[in-house]
Amino acid sequence: MRRPRLPAAVVAALAAVAVALAQEPAARPESPFLNVRKGNMPVIISAPHGGTGEIPGVPTRRGVGLPTGPNGFYTGRDPGTEELAATLAVEVFLKTGKRPYLVTARFSRRYVDANRPADVAYESPRAKPVYDAYHDTLAGFCKEVRKVHGRGLLLDVHNQATFPDSVVRGTQDGKTVALLRQRFGEKAHCGPDSLLGLLGGAGFKTHPAKLDGKEHDNFNGGYIVRTYSGDYGLDAVQLEFGWMLTTPVSAPETAGKVAAAIDQFHRLYLVDAK
Repeated sequence: MRRPRLPAAVVAALAAVAVALAQEPAARPESPFLNVRKGNMPVIISAPHGGTGEIPGVPTRRGVGLPTGPNGFYTGRDPGTEELAATLAVEVFLKTGKRPYLVTARFSRRYVDANRPADVAYESPRAKPVYDAYHDTLAGFCKEVRKVHGRGLLLDVHNQATFPDSVVRGTQDGKTVALLRQRFGEKAHCGPDSLLGLLGGAGFKTHPAKLDGKEHDNFNGGYIVRTYSGDYGLDAVQLEFGWMLTTPVSAPETAGKVAAAIDQFHRLYLVDAK
């Protein structure tokens, strides 16, 4: 029986990933439960919900007595986001010659939810070091970007099924990009040259459909973007990709288009940082 061939776009994307990774510095050794790449540009990519790995000695979370809902207890995976984030980092490098910082979870959300405060994120004491490793790494990168570049952009990558072919922005209706708005005005958040506007220009359907519209209550920015904006001197945007955009076939094209938007955003708002 002949093995099915991978689509040409997937083969090309994998080849590009292999070449770029060979030129990147090795991942930090702090935790085997994370995929970490140090960058040299003021962009950080996070993906906390794409991992599938078990944590030895840690049972799955049960969530007894915890609230549910968008910011409460949930153990579902965001499929394809770990891979999308890694490919996106490579595509940004190929387009700009610079490397974004990268932090993604290899561990399953069933054991630790890195996009929640600690009291909701884990239940076993053995899970605490994994949670801390994610946030210590992310916090360290944010501080480094602030020190080296003066400002920066954190992108937190997720997956959703409500708008399966769309990219949904989450900024707490502009609160997590307050510094961007102060420096460049509202157009930098909700104009055609905003991140969402650039993504729309790249061919994505976007939500809010009106760039200055209210963000969806379920996807308007979680713990990570709320925590690492403002006091860390960065702007942070949660990007919720429809599941149709994160499949193995569609993800390479998605990553390429998003990388092009990041390149434009970087040139407009970050290239002269510090």
